[in-house]
Amino acid sequence: MGEAAVSRTRRPARRVGTALSAALLATALASCTALVPGSPVASGTPGPPPTASAPPTPSGPPPESPRLVPGPPRLSAADAPGLVGRLAATTGPDLAVAVRWAVLPGASALGDRLDERVEQLARDFAAAHGAGWVPAVDVLPGGDIGPCRGASLGTTAGAVLTIDCGIVTAAGPLLGERLTVIRREPGAAASVAREVWYADAATGTVHDGPALYEPGREPRVLGLVAEALRATGRIGIEDPWAGVDPAAARGLLVDSAVTPTGIVVTLPLAGSVVPVSVLVPTRLLQPFLSEAGRSATATAAADEPFAAPAAPAGGDPVDCSFVACVSITFDDGPTGLTPGLLDVLDRTRAPATFFVQGSSVQRNPDTAARIVDSGHEIANHTWGHPDLTKLKDDAAVRREVDRTQAAIREATGVTSRSIRPPYGASDRRVRALVALPFIVWDVDTNDWRDPGADVIVQRAVAESRRGSIVLMHDTHEQTIEAVPSVIAGLRARGFTLATVSAQFGGALPASGLVSHGPR
Repeated sequence: MGEAAVSRTRRPARRVGTALSAALLATALASCTALVPGSPVASGTPGPPPTASAPPTPSGPPPESPRLVPGPPRLSAADAPGLVGRLAATTGPDLAVAVRWAVLPGASALGDRLDERVEQLARDFAAAHGAGWVPAVDVLPGGDIGPCRGASLGTTAGAVLTIDCGIVTAAGPLLGERLTVIRREPGAAASVAREVWYADAATGTVHDGPALYEPGREPRVLGLVAEALRATGRIGIEDPWAGVDPAAARGLLVDSAVTPTGIVVTLPLAGSVVPVSVLVPTRLLQPFLSEAGRSATATAAADEPFAAPAAPAGGDPVDCSFVACVSITFDDGPTGLTPGLLDVLDRTRAPATFFVQGSSVQRNPDTAARIVDSGHEIANHTWGHPDLTKLKDDAAVRREVDRTQAAIREATGVTSRSIRPPYGASDRRVRALVALPFIVWDVDTNDWRDPGADVIVQRAVAESRRGSIVLMHDTHEQTIEAVPSVIAGLRARGFTLATVSAQFGGALPASGLVSHGPR
């Protein structure tokens, strides 16, 4: 599939991979260990951490010849810190789809490629069963608890698609991620397909598993795999892949996992219920590797800790037409409590929208600048917090807004693109005077009454729907205390946090009253 440069903007979903998609269907298995009764996929209960059951990553002295290994490698979350987990789901009367994948922080070519890939698979599956894509929550038990972590769909009537992810390589700037695609149709055995994607965070390149090999040399790689299978009696003297055309050969190598000592190739084998995995030493593969393959194996052999690229905590791209989004918003700051709130948002990589008072920005310009530098959205909440509908002088209304716009611009270098009227109060006259969209809310935590952190959490989490805008204030200690649990609770339901603008694809309505995102 070649390589792609780093992208700084989210592109519309497009078709990704033709030969790969065809090969995946051609190599789909009739069953898989993931569907054994009692497993996470079959039961819908959280499985053990990856390190508890996953085969170890081959390391130590390199093997002299290809050898059979227990299965493909799967690293723990600790081996790839800093990744951003993603979760998308939809349901219908006879349909359930759940997709879990992970991306690098910030905008990246890997994020673009995986977003496009999983969205294509999910939307196509839904369309094939007569359903449109409507993002849903409360589908997977536990929701999003971290990158490539959490429960899978349990036994569900009707057609089911699950896409799960696992990290196979994490060394220096190199990341390798496996997608496992499981399709179940009523009355038929499940089909399973896998593919591995690689990204070099240093160069911004991204490619799939087959791109590790020089085009035309794939049969030689399959020959090395056959050598290990022959040595263990899994096949006879005849090569099961002799005469395979190049496109099919590349399709057989979609699940190629780079390790410090070689590449683990996992592929279906006739007569085997589960796929087989063979570790082929890098030394033997060298003549058959592409430039990308040589770079990946060299980086893995160096065995340096994985280093995710730095990116603002609130700046991760999100497509709210595919995932179920919710916005947490904070009014009346910035205050002395806001830096602590920003610390929480940094730790959890949770974007937020801050509706700031101009007078507070004037007192705390560095905090206002930090809001923007952290990737969050900053917006207008007037200068002195008056009820704009009670200001009979039109010039007074404009002055409240204009002074705040100027203060935000001076402190942060950006121009606010929206306003939240104090108390949510506006009328046609006020909205006609201010050429900005008026953003209110549909979930009010009433945190300003100091009801207790637990009450704030319950209201924010339980009352949210797809597209909700949650009202809180960074002027109350109970709110700051509640925010970590609010974030965790929303993600546990399957929500993705987004700024208010991100809910509208970055383009807010030009004017008018807005109480929630698209639904």
